[in-house]
Amino acid sequence: MVKLERQRYILFKIIKDANIFCEKKDFLNLIWRSIWRYFGMKEANKIGLWLFKLNLDEEIGIIRCTNKTKEVLISALTLIREINGKRIILSPVKTSGTIKGLKKIKIK
Repeated sequence: MVKLERQRYILFKIIKDANIFCEKKDFLNLIWRSIWRYFGMKEANKIGLWLFKLNLDEEIGIIRCTNKTKEVLISALTLIREINGKRIILSPVKTSGTIKGLKKIKIK
């Protein structure tokens, strides 16, 4: 019997200089490049990455990964410095096993 891995949801804040337009797929490519660059293909295959929510206007995002790889993903997020030539910081706020737990958090 195959045991499913537990999922973790990471809420992160987007700190940016100016208005940034970015589609979901471009943002995902940016995260994947960061994972591949700093951790290699072996770790990238284990991630189970899924971008659940991205809202550049509210400056928040929620991303899903496996329980065992959440530290790798958090590190990869913090190593991203720019998108489309504009400076950006992705700051993890909270990790939860359910989305319901993250929706209660209000970011200032």
